[in-house]
Amino acid sequence: MNGLRDQIDEIEARQKLLEVHTDRDRVAAEFEQQFSTRNARVVRESSASSADRGFVIIRDADHEFRGALGIDHFRAVLSPEIHPPWALEDADVEYSDLFEFLENTLFTSYDRRQMLATSREIEERAWRTDAGTLFAGFQNSAALASQVSVYERLVRERNLGITIFVEDEYDERMADGIDVVSDAGGEIGAFWFVIFDGGGSDLRKCGLLAEEREPDRYYGFWTYDPDRIDEIVSSLRSLSDS
Repeated sequence: MNGLRDQIDEIEARQKLLEVHTDRDRVAAEFEQQFSTRNARVVRESSASSADRGFVIIRDADHEFRGALGIDHFRAVLSPEIHPPWALEDADVEYSDLFEFLENTLFTSYDRRQMLATSREIEERAWRTDAGTLFAGFQNSAALASQVSVYERLVRERNLGITIFVEDEYDERMADGIDVVSDAGGEIGAFWFVIFDGGGSDLRKCGLLAEEREPDRYYGFWTYDPDRIDEIVSSLRSLSDS
């Protein structure tokens, strides 16, 4: 059974290709800088029209086409807005489409704000599904305390179970439906993760997994791959049962 770090290592081994189609030098330079520390090679291509605002194409490690997205929308996923999960349905940008476009693409140097915004998209899918279990990992009890109100609303207003992992002790009372695995030890203290088991649907399975390799700088990926989610969930369940 692969652990959390093994999952990141697998994604890291698959470099993707990002084609930036634009005639604007500033835009091309912006993406080259943003992806300079990611596991993706950036290639600039001339846009078909000078009036075109441009677009990006993602290709996998075998250069197979994975998707295309306008540059303005692509910027939204690189710096997403933070909304509570119950409000994302009404957001101006369809975040699910944006995140699916970049799934299983390694990111680096995400800060806490970007991680929180990405976590909200995973939680929003659980909110809409109204079934299943959400797994979340916190590196310490203080980080958990700041998010308790979000998770308590999720279990109050939806038919969800939530299992929370925290590296140190957490003795505060939580709402029914939330299980806390404290003193989890092992890998938990190095990772930020939010994983949704799909509530019985492979199409709803999704997750975010990242390692804090330096203070407030996270390195990882998000995924909608049901097999990968099943493997991560199995690993987390083994921790909660031990």
